[in-house]
Amino acid sequence: MTSDRSWATLPNAITLLRLLLVVPIALLLIEGARPVLTVVLLVIFGASDWVDGTLARLLNQVSRFGKLFDPLADRIGVVAIVLAMIAAGLLPAWTAIAIPGVDLVLLVVYVLKRPERIPDASLLGKARTAVMMAGLAAVGFGILPGLEWLGEVGRWITAVGVVMHVVVGADYFRQMLADRRRG
Repeated sequence: MTSDRSWATLPNAITLLRLLLVVPIALLLIEGARPVLTVVLLVIFGASDWVDGTLARLLNQVSRFGKLFDPLADRIGVVAIVLAMIAAGLLPAWTAIAIPGVDLVLLVVYVLKRPERIPDASLLGKARTAVMMAGLAAVGFGILPGLEWLGEVGRWITAVGVVMHVVVGADYFRQMLADRRRG
């Protein structure tokens, strides 16, 4: 009996690393401790999203598992980091409603509808992720002494990312509802 190990790829390992970084990032943000380490981990978190996707394509290691795992890791990570930033007073509370709210609606539709395929990441969806990661990184850089102004810039960038998230979520919602398979 052979097991399918198509999930065991370098890009998926990087995605797992990104997901594992969420715990120390969230704890450091909430505690307000070690701002340089916090920022370094935030940058690694954000950059790893680009790295895993690029490597998957370059190494021809795009897998069905990766197509599910990567966006799931992104969503879990972003929601956890946003919640930690809210708890630390770095982001406004409304972001805690908008980001997980859209994700929760999409999850419920997916479970109820069980579409034949997961909507592919759109160009706007990829841009949204980049904007969101940049905004969160800027908010993170704003915790460093002398760079507090960057936190405000990051809040504005994150707000743009949240609006993009709602628009992308509405498109994914539409795609799942249009899927031929019935739940």
